[in-house]
Amino acid sequence: MAMISESRSIAELFSDALHQLTKLMRTEFALARAEVANKANEAAMGIAFLVGGALAMIAASVLLLLALAVWLITLGIPDPIAYLIAGVAGALMSAVLGWTGMNRLKPRNLTPERTIKQLQRDAAVVREQTK
Repeated sequence: MAMISESRSIAELFSDALHQLTKLMRTEFALARAEVANKANEAAMGIAFLVGGALAMIAASVLLLLALAVWLITLGIPDPIAYLIAGVAGALMSAVLGWTGMNRLKPRNLTPERTIKQLQRDAAVVREQTK
């Protein structure tokens, strides 16, 4: 175990504290960069899901909505009303997909929370050490 010299000057102590603070800030910035990159990847995935869902649903929804309209017509519903019902069903499906994609892109889901909490802890430690 190394003995800490008790005869260090104030300048040495200040220099050491400044060095430690600089090292801490570099580490925090690296953490922030990593977390922001992670959140950007999450946003990209949200957009990819939104676009992928929209593209995949185009063909499927056309077929399903036409089948729904034909089925309604066979039940005796007039053609225009059957197509209107099928169109409303398609609009509801699109709304659900869009809502899901937009929820993944909300700012609260993209906030670098770990970095913010760590910076708050660091600030508290610095405040405690400067008392």
